[in-house]
Amino acid sequence: MVRVVAIVGGKRSGKTTIIQHLARELKGRGYSVGSAKELPNISWVDTPEKETWEHGEAGAEIVAGAAINGTVLFIKRKLSLDELVTFFMGLDYLILEGFRNEGVMANVVAAKDAAEAREFCDELTIAISGIIAEFGEEVEKASTLGIPIFNCRMEADRLADIVEQKTLPLFPNLKRCGECGYESCRELAKAIISGKTNLKECPLLRGRDVVLEVDGRVVPLKSFPSLFIKRTLTGMVSSLGGVGKPREIKIVVKVD
Repeated sequence: MVRVVAIVGGKRSGKTTIIQHLARELKGRGYSVGSAKELPNISWVDTPEKETWEHGEAGAEIVAGAAINGTVLFIKRKLSLDELVTFFMGLDYLILEGFRNEGVMANVVAAKDAAEAREFCDELTIAISGIIAEFGEEVEKASTLGIPIFNCRMEADRLADIVEQKTLPLFPNLKRCGECGYESCRELAKAIISGKTNLKECPLLRGRDVVLEVDGRVVPLKSFPSLFIKRTLTGMVSSLGGVGKPREIKIVVKVD
């Protein structure tokens, strides 16, 4: 399950530089890494008058451009973060640039100074980096936040250590499901990041016998529906002639 970390901060605070050094370090440790950048002030990624644009204008909902050294997908609507993450399933880490208010995930704050660090830090911040790390006086001011500050150019290894220890899969961001004992997914994420508990406390994300996937997106299941689906399908399939005792059952249902 891909682990997600968001790099957040103000303009020209060093977000892209952090991502470059962090991705390189994680890759060097043998991890597979993906990235996604939020473009809040841009209406279209595709370029008008290009062939791919014309395909979309004609009604194609998804347009692919296959070049010699890469492939790009133009999806003619904005995806939710949950939908976006499905494209990165199978990778070890997904590094987001932006997406501050889009989900419950660990974040690294890129800041130019201590004031900006205070503005962007929250309960899910695991580290501070960016331009601030080059100014000792600002680092000293921001140290009162109690969050480690790294120069990503010189200390990418230490930043990657924190990411390895603290990042989580994308939480469902439920306000209350009642399964883990915490008030919300955010409260559970805070407890995990602070070291008070671990990911096993989330029954919707930890390893389960039943995985429900709808239109390419894994849907978290609580204990009762998971057990119900497992027992029902196992009983039905076991009754079929020549099947015997199944070890794994896969069913694909296409809904018109």
